[in-house]
Amino acid sequence: MYNNERCLIFDESGNLGKNGKYFVIACIDTIECKALHNIMKRKLKKAKDTFPELNKNTNEIKAFEAHPAVKHHILESIVSKNVAISYIVADLEHIEEKLLEDKNILYNYLMKLLVIRLITKKDEGQVVNIICDNKTIKVASTNSLAEYLKLTLVYETGYDIKLNVRFLDSAAGDAYVVQAADYVANAIYAKYEKNNKFYSDTLKSSFNRIVQFPYKKFGK
Repeated sequence: MYNNERCLIFDESGNLGKNGKYFVIACIDTIECKALHNIMKRKLKKAKDTFPELNKNTNEIKAFEAHPAVKHHILESIVSKNVAISYIVADLEHIEEKLLEDKNILYNYLMKLLVIRLITKKDEGQVVNIICDNKTIKVASTNSLAEYLKLTLVYETGYDIKLNVRFLDSAAGDAYVVQAADYVANAIYAKYEKNNKFYSDTLKSSFNRIVQFPYKKFGK
């Protein structure tokens, strides 16, 4: 799986509408995607065996549905692997109304602000895989997001990198890493939206880049 290539795995939590104050896009950065896939597959199977009510004939247990003990254990399992976690959190109360009305543009722009901090000149000559939940398409179409990121990271910067952008069905058997990003995004969202740091504190040892947007008005 990806042959030790760098993988940036994204998922989001929150609502890009008028409900809630914050919106989070989280990223798990790893060159050991297979190890992350394997541990998520194993832990989610154990959770379903322990809590049969979670077994809905799918490979997926969404973070917001998981029992607190399951959620905490899965987050511990994620950070036990060779991963770095970055995220961008947007304060929706301080974003211009016109930008909130165009969810595609806002989502793409937030992704750009995060990704340009993760992919740099040191990645030249490498393959970088960007992996997203295909439900992201509800917010930003597959083509528009993929093309926007390639335009930013390849053409605007001039970096010599091979950038692959993939959208996976989080309920599919090959998308356990996307489920991992779902748990991370959910934990970070709870910190900002609900002032619940219990889950996000589990991730602190793996935090890399944190972006708060808009910079000057965030949280005010």
